[in-house]
Amino acid sequence: MISDDKRLLAERWFGEYFTQGNLGVMEELTTEDFVYYSRNGENSRESMVDFMKWYQSVFHDDEWVLEDLIEQGNKLVVRYTGWMTYKGGWFDIPSENQRVKETGIMIFIFNGSKVKEMWCENSDAGILYDLGALEKNTHEVF
Repeated sequence: MISDDKRLLAERWFGEYFTQGNLGVMEELTTEDFVYYSRNGENSRESMVDFMKWYQSVFHDDEWVLEDLIEQGNKLVVRYTGWMTYKGGWFDIPSENQRVKETGIMIFIFNGSKVKEMWCENSDAGILYDLGALEKNTHEVF
């Protein structure tokens, strides 16, 4: 069973932070020393705010489904699916108001009722493929 506070935080993360672009919610959901670990290294709460400013300028009309939630101790794992409309501004990819799909998994690590660390793996390459930035039929899909 998933605790209500962790489930609610995940719902707010996708609903308020992603869909609404509410930048202030980061202070409510994360610790002051929050770290997001990406393949490019460690990112602060402030860099997540900067990311959201960029994201909101590039993608619109988000819809998110939290497919699975798995809780273990102070960790919550969320497998998600999202759909959004691309409006341009990512590399030099032209916009044709393409609707794209993202899938991913986020791992939230809590300190009390707030997120101290977050890890995410997502399907950015799939989005680039959908937008035509990666040439079709150049690799096998399993």
